[in-house]
Amino acid sequence: MYYLDEMMPRTLAEEVIARGYQVVMAIDVEMEGKDDSDHLRYASQHNLILVTRDKPFAGRTMKDINHSGLICWTGAQQDVGGMVRALVEFAGKYEPDEVKGRVFWLR
Repeated sequence: MYYLDEMMPRTLAEEVIARGYQVVMAIDVEMEGKDDSDHLRYASQHNLILVTRDKPFAGRTMKDINHSGLICWTGAQQDVGGMVRALVEFAGKYEPDEVKGRVFWLR
């Protein structure tokens, strides 16, 4: 369901997985050091929603509809509990087809 770029902490992935959701981390699929567009392409090819903290990239992506969805975390970097709650709530609210080509700002 989610693809976490290099800006997102491993503890977030672990906590979301523990709640029953699929999470792929960029570092675990040899995507470390790749360009933002490469992360978006990888996520889309695997029908995953890209999760990032990169606000400028998320803003640019709003013009692009050819992806499987992007979530930009705008809250505090150290608020892993908030991130976990936001992603779990998001998964309960949206079906994958509803987020294609859309950018969401969560905090």
